Amino acid sequence: MSGNAARQLSPFIRIMIAIFLVLLAVWIVLKIYIARTEPSEPPADGTKVSIFVTAGLKGYREPCG
Repeated sequence: MSGNAARQLSPFIRIMIAIFLVLLAVWIVLKIYIARTEPSEPPADGTKVSIFVTAGLKGYREPCG
């Protein structure tokens, strides 16, 4: 009985599994590409932006420079 239940997957579920696997493969390839091409030195002064979220969920951005 368990063999029959496993074979009767909905076509919707099969499509969702296929889409998930494709997106996972693309994500892994992009992570590897970004890791290889990203510079290892820190960004220059004034080009880094930090955003903090407070308890009231209001954004705060530090001024550049």
